[in-house]
Amino acid sequence: MSDRETQRHSSLPPRQAPGSSPNLGSSRSPGTAETAGPEAQWQSMEREDGLYTVAQIAQQLGFGGGPNSMARQLTGKGRILVVKRGKQFLYPGFQFDWNSERVLPTVKDVVRMGRQAGWPDERIALWFYTSNGGLKRPVDVRSNEEELITLAGEEFGQ
Repeated sequence: MSDRETQRHSSLPPRQAPGSSPNLGSSRSPGTAETAGPEAQWQSMEREDGLYTVAQIAQQLGFGGGPNSMARQLTGKGRILVVKRGKQFLYPGFQFDWNSERVLPTVKDVVRMGRQAGWPDERIALWFYTSNGGLKRPVDVRSNEEELITLAGEEFGQ
């Protein structure tokens, strides 16, 4: 891992100013990440929303304890994505509402649906950065529960 990648993983997610709305339904351009393959999708995910260690997420969400305790608090109910990148387990930032210091409920539902369909977490995470045939990626509509769940249902056969 390069120094630049290490530095990116060690930075905390940006906090929104009180009263400002989180950038959940952004007008980001999907670009060509999904046509360039999984590595380009991982790069988009990291660049746009971050990939964070358990300690970084726990600090941001206000958890205490050691790394094992923090990981259990995050993954205990199994509704959060954790992906293996290299030798690290990282948490994609798109699944969090930083203002409310919580996991987005619609993302929890999609994670459950993907796992029920037999998809590993890495594949579910990449799905969020894949265009659905239109110009929208699931990550860009994650604040719209109805639209996100419809896309997930079509993808996961539910």
